[in-house]
Amino acid sequence: MPKLNTLVRSLPLAAALFFSTQVSAQQVVSTLKPLHLIAKAVTDGVLEPVQLLPDNASPHTFSLRPSDMQVLTDAELVFWVGPEMEQFMVRPLERTSAKVVALYTDHNSDHDDHDDHDDHDDHDDHDDHDDHDDHDDHDDHDDHDDHDDHDEHGDEHDGHNHDTHIWLDPHNAAEIAVQMTDALVSVMPEHEAALHANLNEFKLSLEQLDVELKTLLEPVQDKGFFVFHDAYGHFVGHYGLNQLGYFTVDPARQPGARHLAEIRQQLQDNNASCVFSEPQFTSAIVESITRGISVGQGVLDPMARDIAPSKTAYVDYLRGLATEMAGCLSN
Repeated sequence: MPKLNTLVRSLPLAAALFFSTQVSAQQVVSTLKPLHLIAKAVTDGVLEPVQLLPDNASPHTFSLRPSDMQVLTDAELVFWVGPEMEQFMVRPLERTSAKVVALYTDHNSDHDDHDDHDDHDDHDDHDDHDDHDDHDDHDDHDDHDDHDDHDEHGDEHDGHNHDTHIWLDPHNAAEIAVQMTDALVSVMPEHEAALHANLNEFKLSLEQLDVELKTLLEPVQDKGFFVFHDAYGHFVGHYGLNQLGYFTVDPARQPGARHLAEIRQQLQDNNASCVFSEPQFTSAIVESITRGISVGQGVLDPMARDIAPSKTAYVDYLRGLATEMAGCLSN
């Protein structure tokens, strides 16, 4: 009987521990895969964070499902880039009691004017403007946008304005990790020592990676290239690379014919060593523009879709992206 009593008494404790583990797994949520990889690094051995968007989803086109809303309802802490990236999250986050941490705050002041024009909530709320938006999509306007894209390109890659893919700069990744750690400590102070130990280890690995990638990319800094969409400004700026342009600002939006013709002309003039597509989107446009032209082709993934989450996954991911870029530009 004593053994049975011991077992009976231990079952509620075991169940409680199991339940606690399951709850903590739902408490810390990151919207995007790259943010999730950073969260994995800083929470290693403390808890298992949750990734909200599936690996193959794009924040440009994603809509939350009921199960996703339940994850947000159960969350104690939510990390997101901000409305500039995950516009679909604005209203759902207003309905959660979780502590919400926007990781793009350092750049918000640079986006005030841009957000006034591009805020999707305003667009959704003012249906009367739908006809106006349809007019904006006319070919003549697309051509105008093509010129705007070129004008914005110089600014974006000097000051990284309007580029919300902040995780592609290792310095930004370190700052993201600091913000995550501060928020985590605020909701689970009993794990402060472990969280800060993870943070320090992650920052050291980033410093070592940065030295490695600078050495890798320095020989190809002058090699021109095009990317599929405007996602790499922080990476390009940090490593001093020669990005000539991009096919589209928003991968959900078809690039204008004049803009594509300008890219093809530069390719024909041998200004570019490589053209990079992305696994999330069709490469038909890239294939059409490069047909008959001798130029290298590579694949870059700004969303880390094929990277298995782990303590070192973010470092492995950024190293892989840099290696793909250097390999194509070296040929």
